[in-house]
Amino acid sequence: MLDNTFVIIISREAGIDLDESFIWYEEQKDNLGFEFIEAFENTLKDILLNPYYASLIEGEARSASLKRFPYSVVYRIDLQRLQVRVIAIIHQHRHPIWISNRIQ
Repeated sequence: MLDNTFVIIISREAGIDLDESFIWYEEQKDNLGFEFIEAFENTLKDILLNPYYASLIEGEARSASLKRFPYSVVYRIDLQRLQVRVIAIIHQHRHPIWISNRIQ
């Protein structure tokens, strides 16, 4: 059983991803950006409950899908510091090479 003492650390780049996605969805429809943020936060809660549940995608990077939105939270687990480091929030239709370059 995992000890729920992990904390989430969001990289600067992932924060920019989140801001850009929020703005895009909010421009599409009022409050849709906020629904995107809620889906992101729910995914973070799932990750904190079990950081190992998401699929490994490259090296130690894992990818957890948001519900309702075609985005994934890409993160690494830092077991020594008990941190989950979010390194990207990526649209799932991005080219795999772009994703690979981004998470390295």
